[in-house]
Amino acid sequence: MTTTAACDVSVTYAPTVVRRWLGILHGDSPGHIHICSTDDWTGRVFADLDAATRYTTYLNGQGREGIYTRITSLRTDRLIGDEVAPPTPPRSPRCGPTSTSPAPATPSRTCPRTTAAGRQVIAATGLPEPTIWIHSGGGLYPIWLLDQPHQITADNLDHARQLARDWQRVIEHAAAAHGWRYGRGVGDLARVLRIPGTINRKAGLQRPCRITHATPHRYSVEQLQAALTNAMTQIAPPAPATQALNPVISASTTREPGQLAPGEDFNTRAEWTHILTPAGWREHYRSDDTTYWTRPGKHSGISASTNALGTDRLHVFTTGAAPLDGGESYSKFGAYAALHFSGDHAAAAKALGKQGYGSPLPDPAETQRQMIHDLLGDVTPVAATAVQPAPAPAAAPTEPAAGGPPRIWAPEIEVTNPAVAADWLRSEAGRGRLAGLFRRLDAVVHTPREGEDGYMPLSDSEMNNDGPAQVRPVNDSSLASRITYTYGCYRMVKKGEDWEPVQATYPRPAARIPLDVPDMLPNLRTLRGVIHTPIVRPDGSLLEAPGYDPATGLLHLPEPGLTVPRVPDQPTDSDIRDAAKLLLEMIDGFPFVNPHHRANYLGTLLTPLLRALTPPPYKLHAIEAHQPGSGKTLLANLSRHIHGGVFRAEMPDDDTELRKQITAILSITTGPVVVLDNVSGALKSSTLAGLLTTDLWDDRPLGSTAWTRSTNDRLWTVTGNNISIGGDLPRRAIRTIIDPGQPNPELRTGFAITNLEAWVKERRGELLCALLTLVRAWVAAGKPLPVERASDSYAQWIRTVDGILSVTGIDGRFDDVSTQVEVGTDDDEWSVFLAAAFKAYKDQIWTAKELLGDVDAGNLITPGLISAEALPDELATKASKHPKGPVGISKSLGRWLTNREGRWAGDLAVRCVGKDREGINQWQIRTNQDGS
Repeated sequence: MTTTAACDVSVTYAPTVVRRWLGILHGDSPGHIHICSTDDWTGRVFADLDAATRYTTYLNGQGREGIYTRITSLRTDRLIGDEVAPPTPPRSPRCGPTSTSPAPATPSRTCPRTTAAGRQVIAATGLPEPTIWIHSGGGLYPIWLLDQPHQITADNLDHARQLARDWQRVIEHAAAAHGWRYGRGVGDLARVLRIPGTINRKAGLQRPCRITHATPHRYSVEQLQAALTNAMTQIAPPAPATQALNPVISASTTREPGQLAPGEDFNTRAEWTHILTPAGWREHYRSDDTTYWTRPGKHSGISASTNALGTDRLHVFTTGAAPLDGGESYSKFGAYAALHFSGDHAAAAKALGKQGYGSPLPDPAETQRQMIHDLLGDVTPVAATAVQPAPAPAAAPTEPAAGGPPRIWAPEIEVTNPAVAADWLRSEAGRGRLAGLFRRLDAVVHTPREGEDGYMPLSDSEMNNDGPAQVRPVNDSSLASRITYTYGCYRMVKKGEDWEPVQATYPRPAARIPLDVPDMLPNLRTLRGVIHTPIVRPDGSLLEAPGYDPATGLLHLPEPGLTVPRVPDQPTDSDIRDAAKLLLEMIDGFPFVNPHHRANYLGTLLTPLLRALTPPPYKLHAIEAHQPGSGKTLLANLSRHIHGGVFRAEMPDDDTELRKQITAILSITTGPVVVLDNVSGALKSSTLAGLLTTDLWDDRPLGSTAWTRSTNDRLWTVTGNNISIGGDLPRRAIRTIIDPGQPNPELRTGFAITNLEAWVKERRGELLCALLTLVRAWVAAGKPLPVERASDSYAQWIRTVDGILSVTGIDGRFDDVSTQVEVGTDDDEWSVFLAAAFKAYKDQIWTAKELLGDVDAGNLITPGLISAEALPDELATKASKHPKGPVGISKSLGRWLTNREGRWAGDLAVRCVGKDREGINQWQIRTNQDGS
C-alpha cells in the first residue's frame, strides 16, 4: 500500500538481492520466470535464474524506470530468453494473494505516513502475518508466500480470482477504518511485481525497491481461504434471528406470516443516501459497490462505509459520529432509528409505517366487529337513533413512485422560532440541498430547465420559443415550500411532561428575511450567467465541466443528450481544416453575396462561445435578403439550434412593447442567441440602439416602482427583406446578406443536405467542437489580432473574431466596410436636408421658423428657397397635417436640429451659434473646410 514515508537508504542496484528474490519467488515452480520493464512490457522468459538476473542487470544499465517479474505457465517448449507477449493465467505462482498498492497519494487520497502505520492496516484485517514486506520505492507490498506451487487452471481460475478480490476488499475495509483510502484496482492475478534490488526511477526520481521485513511463515491455499473467511465474518457477522421490533402482548397487533414489518421493508427499499445525507453525512468516494462517507462536522476523510463486501450495512469507523457508535455495524433501519429517533426503534417503525413502509397492522375495531358478527350474526341498528357515518378507513400506504421509495421524513430543522429558522437559512442557502440557489445582481434566483417545475413560457404563441432554461427569482413562498419538501422541518410540542418533534412547514417569514439581504448570505454563489454548451474562459481554456464555475461565475447546464467531442488543446493543421470544412459544409447552400458576408455569419456563430473572453455588448446581427424564401430565417435558426436561444416570430410594433420583451428575455431566459424574425420596412429604434451599447440593461416593469437590472450578454439577431436600417442603428449593426439571384427562391432543389435543421440538430456536438477547435487554434497561435480599425465598444470583439477567422484560413473579413450600412435611412434624409439648407443660406444664420418659412409650399408666384421634398419624412408628415403648413412645426424642427447638432452628413453639419432677442436658437450650416 502507498505510504508517504521518505526513503533514507542508499540507492544502488543490488544484483545479489535480485538473484535471491527470484530464487525465493520461483522456488520449485514448473513455469519460467518472466522479466519485463517500463517501455518493454513484452520482456523475456527464463528458466535459468542467473540468466534472468543478468537480463535484469542489463535493463538497469539502460536506466529503465521500473523492472518487474512474474511467474508464467510457460515450460521448456519455448527457447530460453525468447521474447513473448505478456502471459495471462493459467499460471503457477509461488506467491499467494498479494496486498498491492493503491493509487498514489493525492490531496483527496490520504495514505499512511510511515511504514509502521501501513503495517497496522494489515494487522487490523484479521488476516495472517505476511511472509515478506517489500517497499517498492512508492508503496508497501505485503506478500503471503505459499508452501507449495499452486497451478491455476481453468477449473480453479474463478476461485483464485474471487480469493484475490475478497482479499483486497478486506484490506480496503481495514484501511478505511483507519481513515485511509486504499485502491484495489491492482489485484489482478497476472500483475507484475517490481523486483527488490532494482531502482524505482518513476517520475524522474531514484528510490530503491527493497525487502523491509520477512518471517518464516508460509501458507497453504486452504489456510489462506480459512483466514479470509474469518476476516470477512468480522466485517459482516451472520444476521441475527428475526425478532419483533416492538414486542406486544395483544395478538391483534402482530403481522401474519409473510407480511413485512416497517423496518424490514425499509431495509429492502431505502437507499443509504436517503438516510445519511439528511443527517449531514457526505459521500467521500466510491470503490465498486462500496461507498465511503465523511461524518458531519468533518471536512474530509473516511468515517464510515456502506455495503462493504456486499453486506448492505453501515460500518462506523470513528468514535465522533454520535449518535452512531464507533466500531458498530448498522442496518438501514438501525441507522435511521439511531440518527433520527435517538435509537427508539418503536418510534422509528411507527414513523415509517405512516410513510407506507411495511404491511399494515390489523385494525382492532374491525377484529371486534368480526367477533360480534360471529357471535350474533347481522345486527340491525335501532332506527330511532341517529347513527353518525363511520369514518372513512385509513388510506392504504401509497406505493412508491417509479423513481424510488416514499420520501423519508425525519426531524432535521426546528422551525418553532422563525428567527432561528431564518438564521439557519442564512448559512444553508447556496449549499447542500439548496445548492441550486444563486445570487444574480441583487436577487436570489434558481434555474429551472425546460419541462421542469418553475419553467413558465413568456409567450402563449406556439411559434415563439424561450430556450432550454430560465432564471427565475425566488420568493418567500416558493422558497419555504421547497425547504418543506426538501428537509425534515419540525416544531417542538409538549405532550405530557415531554417535548416531542412534530412535522411542520417552513415559515414564510423565516424565508423572507434572507431573501431581502442576499448580500449577507455567505454561501450564496454569484451567478453571472447560465450556459448550455462549453465556452472559452478569459485565459483561453475551455469551460466544459457541468455545474458552477467559480472562475467565471457561470453555471453550465448541458442540455440532455448533448455530447461534445474532445476539443484538442493544440489543434493541428488537419484539425483546423476538418473543423472549417464541417462548418462550411453546413452553410454551403446559402448564396452569400460575397465572402465578407459569409465571414460575418461565421463570426457571429463563434460569438456565443466568446462571451467570457470578449464580453458584450455586440452589434445587432441583421440577416437580410431581397425577397422571401431566400433562407434568412433558416440561417438565423441554425445559430439558435447550435447554441440555444430565444425565438420571436415578429418584431414588436413600438418601443414600449419592445422594451418589455427585452426585459423579460434578459431577466428570465438563458439562451445566448435571440432571433426577432420578419422585420419589415424601416428599422429605427432608440430602445434597440441603447441596448446594443451596454452590457447592463435597466428597466422599470409596467406597474412596478422598482427598477430591474439584467446582464445583456446576448447576440441579438433580426431577419428581414431589404431592411432599411436607420436612426443610430447603422454603425451598431453587422450584416449578412444572401441573394439566390432568381425568382421564387423557395422552389430551389438539389441541396447537398436536404433537411438542414435536422442535420444540424443531429450533429450539434460536432459543430460545437468545430467552432471551439477554431478558437483553440487561435489561442495556441498566441491570440494574434489584426490591425485596429476602430476604438468603440465593439473593437475588441471584432478584432478577436477577425483574428480567429484569419488563423483558420477562412476567406472574408469580419465586419468588412463593404458589408456595413453606408448611410442609414435617417442619415440619408439628414444629408438631403442639410444640402438644401446650405444651398439656400450658405453661411448665413437662421432660426427654425425662418427656414420653414422658406420651404416651398406650392406658391407658383413666389416659390420657396427650399423644396418641401427636402424635409425629413417625419417632419414632412407633420407639416402636411398642420393647419399652418410647414411654419407650424417650428418646435419639431428645433428639437430635430438639437438632436443632430454637430452630426456630419458628408461635409456638412449644423451648429447652434446663439439665440436671438426672443431667446430662440439660431443655427448655421458649417462645412468640413471651416475647421469646425
